Amino acid sequence: HCQMMRYMDLDQDSVIIIHMGGVYGDKDGALARFRENYTTKLTDEMKARLVLENDEICYNPDELLPICEELSIPMVLDYHHNWINPSVLPFPELLPRIAATWTRKGIRQKQHLSEPRPGAESIMEKRAHADRCQELPEVLVGGDVDLMIEVSICVPYSDAKDKEQAVFHLYRIYGLEPVIHANLRPENPPKPFIRGKGCVAAEDD
Repeated sequence: HCQMMRYMDLDQDSVIIIHMGGVYGDKDGALARFRENYTTKLTDEMKARLVLENDEICYNPDELLPICEELSIPMVLDYHHNWINPSVLPFPELLPRIAATWTRKGIRQKQHLSEPRPGAESIMEKRAHADRCQELPEVLVGGDVDLMIEVSICVPYSDAKDKEQAVFHLYRIYGLEPVIHANLRPENPPKPFIRGKGCVAAEDD
């Protein structure tokens, strides 16, 4: 990935976002292995590109932020993941510390926004992204960040079904940018979850 970014002559704002990974029954041990591998096996170019993101199962912002601060790794705040696996620290305390991980390395801050699919009940269902977001977090007002809108194609981990339509939708709601009406299309009604053994979500057409 670093090589590709180098060939594309991308600046420091182009980063590689990953999750910390698994817990393997020993979260402290997993963090120690990450710390060791990051400091001993990554090149300076890799360290300059690598960014960590909180996830919805293993590492919430409270657990991820200290190692980001220790190793000078920028942290992406994912609002959906934080909703499922929330931080104890409130946003007014959390966000300035997260922002500092970016400014320390001179990189423009990035955040992820998505919402659960309507009707989600179980943790697995809540992990699936809705086609569009209906609102921006209040804490974003006045913030200067790159906000990635993540929307689902139905199953967890899949993004960008409505692609630019999800962005146009928020532009229109909040009056952020002019939107050409011809470029808008109605939002599809949400598909119901098919519940039963082995089923997480409905298949897409």
